[in-house]
Amino acid sequence: MKFGTDGIRGIYGEELTERTAYRLGVALGREGSVLIGRDNRPSSLALARAVACGVMESGGTYLSVGLVTTPALCYLTREMGFFRGVMVTASHNPPSHNGLKVFTQEGKPSNTERTAIEDALRAIAGEPSAAFPLTDDPAPLTLYEDRFRKIGSLKGMTAVVDYAGGAGFAFGGLLSTLGATVIPLNLRKDGGKINEGCGALYPELCARETRIRKANLGFALDGDGDRIIAADQEGNIWDGDRLCYLLAVRMKARGALNKNKVALTVMTNGGVLKSLSDEGITPVSCAVGDSAVAETMQAEGLNLGGEQSGHIILGDYMMTGDALYVGATLLKSIKEEGPLSKTPAPTVYPQVRLDLPVPNKKIAVEPALQAVAAEIKEKLGEGRVLLRASGTEPLIRIMVEHPNKSAALCAAERLKEAVLSYSHQASTR
Repeated sequence: MKFGTDGIRGIYGEELTERTAYRLGVALGREGSVLIGRDNRPSSLALARAVACGVMESGGTYLSVGLVTTPALCYLTREMGFFRGVMVTASHNPPSHNGLKVFTQEGKPSNTERTAIEDALRAIAGEPSAAFPLTDDPAPLTLYEDRFRKIGSLKGMTAVVDYAGGAGFAFGGLLSTLGATVIPLNLRKDGGKINEGCGALYPELCARETRIRKANLGFALDGDGDRIIAADQEGNIWDGDRLCYLLAVRMKARGALNKNKVALTVMTNGGVLKSLSDEGITPVSCAVGDSAVAETMQAEGLNLGGEQSGHIILGDYMMTGDALYVGATLLKSIKEEGPLSKTPAPTVYPQVRLDLPVPNKKIAVEPALQAVAAEIKEKLGEGRVLLRASGTEPLIRIMVEHPNKSAALCAAERLKEAVLSYSHQASTR
């Protein structure tokens, strides 16, 4: 089992089992103390128990805080001085999936640290005890809540919040303690339908309710609470690209944007990049994934970064995305600086994105397929063509961007045909 861009992930009982969780616990427990948290999907408790069992059997110590969001677990790992944090979650994936995210006190592990963990896992044997008792202590969650409340009063603000039926349940009343009126959607303790037709992957529901309820803002979390997609009062959807643009422009206006730069991935819309440049803000490009965004921000000394999917990092707060905190920040900005629409919208070029399930996603880097992508890009002239393997799912992702949507659609379909043809040939060899 290897680390992707977001830890270990797979279908529970098939690609991801208690054995893997146990061995991860052993590997981390040998080095020091481990903080454990989990989302509310049906398999998360068993996996958290297996991690804890491995930590204890290796001679380490652990604390389990129970149901928690990924950003809160990341924050507590640093604040409480734990050697590592382990979050049991498959983030935006379906309920049948699960995963294991690992955190250091600085955030997500570096490539070198991830490789070291993988090597350790291969050398570990053994199984978790089915009778291992796991006791949760949620008391540390108040540390995160106290830090969150420092954002200040949101009195007079109304927000529609879609919790995706996920880990956000742990902090379902937090915005209300700041004075905001919250209209919750999919706020459920039972995670059996986590991410299904709701949350950041399906923001249309939140957008519609925001328009109908005439709320100041709507925003949707994903299952573990690190992604955000927002909606304005008119029901227009704001993805990660547009939100990063808005935050960058408003932060620059009040002198709060470090170096007048923002870290953005290669998937960021070209129109948004141009709009940022027109505002005197320099985009710093990085690979896809919030780990890459965080690493770039740290290397460049930046305090804002994000990606189209909704991972937005406010570096003055924490080096990982926190949907609830970003949502509260947006509410604060609306209260003090006016509605989202007051900031002129960026240019957005048409993009076509396709996700192709394939037996072996590693073929995305094959020279033959990359040559096809380059040829398609050359014929397009303007725009961009990206072909890559997903870091979290068994998919190859295609993105084609062009001022003419029809041209982008045709190019994406040509590349899709090439990928599927190559995949079929490779599987029959």
